Amino acid sequence: MNRGIFYFILAFSALSYTKSYSQIMTPYALNNGGGYSSYMEWSLGESVSIANFIASGYSLNTGVLQPMTSIVTAINEYGPAVFGNQITIGPNPTSNLLHIKARFNQAGTLSFQLIDAKSTIVFTQEAGTIFSSYEKDILMEQYPSGIFYMKVYFKPSTGSAKTGIYKIIKL
Repeated sequence: MNRGIFYFILAFSALSYTKSYSQIMTPYALNNGGGYSSYMEWSLGESVSIANFIASGYSLNTGVLQPMTSIVTAINEYGPAVFGNQITIGPNPTSNLLHIKARFNQAGTLSFQLIDAKSTIVFTQEAGTIFSSYEKDILMEQYPSGIFYMKVYFKPSTGSAKTGIYKIIKL
């Protein structure tokens, strides 16, 4: 084949077909969020600031998302499902101080344990009989970084006892 004809065909092909296709990727910044239903659970990211916004079946959480399943740890007494808003523990994750706040409609006995990932109890607190509210700060600086579980036990003066377990991340 003649070189002139080859260059002519190459130039003609390049000039006559100017439309090209490619992938376009637009960066998105997604905040932390999550949700669950009877058949699925989802979450997007985990950061270290704490805020929680709930609207019509969706929740936006900028802290650690507590899973609704017990597959990973086999923990069935998921704290927020047991106690709802009666107990808050934070900030989570934490590097130094863990604040526990409990508010109940009736008197009862409260106790909690901090358990490390090896199932060793590293801290126990018997709050005794409380009347409506209780607050406690736990210093976490002496514990190594990792996963901990806070087991909370509340026995109201009338009614049945409740046990809830919360996952805590120590930075």
